[in-house]
Amino acid sequence: MREIVSKPLDRESFRPYGDFVDLLHIKQMDAVCVARVSQCERIITAVEYHGFTSEGILPLDGDIDIFVGPSSFQVNPASIEAFRVPKGTFVRLNPGVLHGRQFVVDSQSVNVMILLPERTFGNDCVFTRLAESDQIKILL
Repeated sequence: MREIVSKPLDRESFRPYGDFVDLLHIKQMDAVCVARVSQCERIITAVEYHGFTSEGILPLDGDIDIFVGPSSFQVNPASIEAFRVPKGTFVRLNPGVLHGRQFVVDSQSVNVMILLPERTFGNDCVFTRLAESDQIKILL
């Protein structure tokens, strides 16, 4: 199993996957869906991408690790990287970017706001389970 280390989130290294903004210092925020991410084994077992839709991710009350891969509209587990997203930092993923569930860093659970247009999972989502040999462990 390949292992990867989560790196600090910065504009230059994250630019191929999307953008981010610290929403704790912005005055307005639209209503979005909140997902509760709980502590679990830090292994990537599945990936997804949206062919035409960007996705927004905002950890509200704790840091999370996310994983991403280049926008190639193909699943290539060898291309996946992990990034540490500090609480209050909004991340926007470009269409086609491989991604999946988030992982908590230093707490039992974190509330994460997810921005996706209605019905994205029904009409713009390609989901792939990884073979055991392709699964990836994200180290703390």
